[in-house]
Amino acid sequence: MLIVGSATDPHVAAVAACMRQAPVIVDAATLRDAPITLTADAVMVDGRRFDRGRGWIRRLAPEGWTESLMGSGLSAAEHSAALSALASIARNDRVTWLTPLDVYGAAENKPLQYRRAAQAGVPVPEWIVTTDASRIPRGGHWVSKPLGRGSFIDDDGAGWVVPTTSVDVDHDRESVLRVPFLLQRRIEVATHSRVVTVGDEVFSATLPAGDLPLDWRMSTAGHEGFIDVPAPDAVHELARAAAAALNVGYSAQDWVKDEQGAWWFIDLNPAGQWLFLPSCTADPVSAAIASFLDQGRAWSARP
Repeated sequence: MLIVGSATDPHVAAVAACMRQAPVIVDAATLRDAPITLTADAVMVDGRRFDRGRGWIRRLAPEGWTESLMGSGLSAAEHSAALSALASIARNDRVTWLTPLDVYGAAENKPLQYRRAAQAGVPVPEWIVTTDASRIPRGGHWVSKPLGRGSFIDDDGAGWVVPTTSVDVDHDRESVLRVPFLLQRRIEVATHSRVVTVGDEVFSATLPAGDLPLDWRMSTAGHEGFIDVPAPDAVHELARAAAAALNVGYSAQDWVKDEQGAWWFIDLNPAGQWLFLPSCTADPVSAAIASFLDQGRAWSARP
C-alpha cells in the first residue's frame, strides 16, 4: 500500500492508523527518506516493490513546497526533478489508485467540474469564465472564485489566500477582466454541507450559515461549526453522481441549501480535507480510505 503525501499530514496519519498493515508514505519532499528506484521493470519505494496493490494520492508535496519551482536556481531544479520522479511513481498503472494522478489533476478544474456535474443531472449555479467585456453578466448577485490557485506568496514572502468574494459586475468589470476568474450566481445560503465520497460510500455533515462569511473556510467558526446532521439522501446520490462524472475515487464536495430549500453543488476537491468534521463523520472517512488501501473493497476510476 502506497500513500503519496506527508507522514506529518493529519489526514495521512488518520488513514494510516486505520490500516491493517503500515503503508509506505512518500511525497516529493521526502524522497531521500523513502528512497525510490524506477526501471523499465520495477517501481520501488523505500525498499518495497510496487508491481500491484493500491495507492492513494493525498498531496504530491507539502503546502508551499512547489513555490521554488518558479525560480531558476538549484533548488528549483531539484524540486522539479523530485516532482517528476514522484509523478512517474503515481502513474504506475500496476497500482490501483483511489484516484489516478491524471484524473486527480483534471478534476481540480472547476469549469470541467461544472460541465460534467450538470451533464450528470447535478444542480449547479449559473457560471461563466470570460475575459470578454461584452460577455460579463449585467445585474444580479454574483461571486468570483479564483480559476487557478487559491493561494499565493507575494514578493515579500507573505502568504495570501484568495477567498470566494461577492462582486458587483456592473461596477467592478475591470477587476473581473484582469485575469480569468470564475463568476458564479450567488446563492443565499441557509446551510452549508461538506459531502465526502470514497468509492460508492458517502459521508456528510452540515453547517448552519448564520452569520458566517460568504466563504466559510475563512472563518474559524466555520471550521469548528459543523454538526452531526447529514445532508439529505438525495444530496448523497447527487454527490455520487458528481464524483462518478469526474471519475474520482475520493472527493470532498461543498454543497449549499438555499433559503428556499433547494440544494446546489458548489465545487469538488479530489484531495480535500475532512478531519474538521465531527468525529462520527470524519472517522468513517479515514476508515473507508484505509479499507480501500487494505484491499477490503474493489474500486477504481473508469479509464
